[in-house]
Amino acid sequence: MRSCRFAFAVHVMAVLALEKAGCCPSSRLAQTVNTNPVVIRRLLIELQEAGLISTLRGPHGGALLKRKPEKVTLREIHNAVDQGNTFGTHPNEPSPDCPVGKKITKVMQRIQDRANGALARELEKVTLADVLRDLRRG
Repeated sequence: MRSCRFAFAVHVMAVLALEKAGCCPSSRLAQTVNTNPVVIRRLLIELQEAGLISTLRGPHGGALLKRKPEKVTLREIHNAVDQGNTFGTHPNEPSPDCPVGKKITKVMQRIQDRANGALARELEKVTLADVLRDLRRG
C-alpha cells in the first residue's frame, strides 16, 4: 500500500502558507485534507520536530509555518514525514539456490539507492512557494 503522508504534508503546509489569521487548528486542516484529525496531528508533530512549523495549544491555537514558503523545500517536507524507500523489496529472503535469488537483493538495493537519490534531488529543486504558484495556476 502506498503512503499518502507526503501528499498530506504538502497539502497541510500549503494551507498554512495561505492562512491569513495566523494559526490553523488541526481540525480545520483535517477538514481540508478530508482525513481524521489524528492523522493530521501526527503529521504536525513530525513537521514541528523537523523545524518546519510551530504549534500553539489552547482555544486559539493551531499550527503555523516557521519559514517563508520560498525557504521550504519539498525534500524537507518529505524527509520529515516519509523516510521510506521508493519501492518495496522482497519481504522474505529469496532462494540462495536460484541464480537470480542469490544476487537480486544487492542489485535491487543499488537500484533503490539510485531511485531514492533521484527523488531527493528533484524534491530539493521544488519549494513550497512553487507549489503555491502551481495551485494559483490550477
